[in-house]
Amino acid sequence: MTTKMLIVTVATLACAAGVAVAQGTNGPGPGGGGSGDQIRQRDRDRLQTCDPTLEQDRTRLRQCLPGEVKDAVQEMSQERVKYQQQLRDKQKEVAACTDQERDQLREQLRDQIKDQARDREQLRERLQELRECLPTHQELMEQAREQTRDRERRGGE
Repeated sequence: MTTKMLIVTVATLACAAGVAVAQGTNGPGPGGGGSGDQIRQRDRDRLQTCDPTLEQDRTRLRQCLPGEVKDAVQEMSQERVKYQQQLRDKQKEVAACTDQERDQLREQLRDQIKDQARDREQLRERLQELRECLPTHQELMEQAREQTRDRERRGGE
């Protein structure tokens, strides 16, 4: 990791930690337990009722960051939004899938697995045929010795 990337990462983490502490958010655990929906609702409530000075502190923290860090944070935020949208799309897709479609997909996968097994067996058979057709190392060495002897006999005459 380059020094530049390390600085960007450390600054980003420090900024995120500062914002989390300033907002008073904490994950599940002592004092922060509950289901995911309850946690999200609690965090939303905290954000809506937080002290205006926290937002000023957050803004001040962001302003003191180097441009590279701001760009990196912006890029990561955009990627996060894209990824979350992809997850939502996939969840909708899965939820909309019927039992019949799932069964059809399972059957297609079974057929593909059977085809792959058949192909592997054919490859094994072909490999065995090739092994039987090709001479072994021992046979090649013996042929080379015979050729060497023949040359020596012809050369010696």
